Amino acid sequence: SDLGYAFLHEGCTPDDSVGDPAWLEVLAHISLVITSFFLLEIPVTLFAVGPKFYNPFGRIQHASLHLFDAFVIVTTFILEFVLRGKEQELAGLLVVLRLWRLVKLVGGVSVGVGEIGERDAIRADEAEQEVASLKKENAELRARLQTAGLL
Repeated sequence: SDLGYAFLHEGCTPDDSVGDPAWLEVLAHISLVITSFFLLEIPVTLFAVGPKFYNPFGRIQHASLHLFDAFVIVTTFILEFVLRGKEQELAGLLVVLRLWRLVKLVGGVSVGVGEIGERDAIRADEAEQEVASLKKENAELRARLQTAGLL
């Protein structure tokens, strides 16, 4: 929003950020809060999973992408504090890289749903086989009871 406003607003000059609307300031604060949450996720992940999660040479799938994601988050957070005025709009370009998180999230959810679906299908198949086995055993026991004259 900030980049679009700066490029499309006719009264916007490179050195003037005084006349910007208040909603741009609100969006900047919201962006900082979101980046802070993303930044908090990194040490929590390190604590929960360990450094292997970010080791691109380890056995964790997509670890290099996790490391790249962490780099983008830390860089964005630092630039949001260091840069002021129109220079901060350059840091806004990193928002495009933060959209990578959405791709990562959607990919992770789809993989998780696929794995859950596979496990459910395997469990359903096992349950069907067990039911068929129990039905067969039940039929055999009924037949034995009928031959013994107890049924």
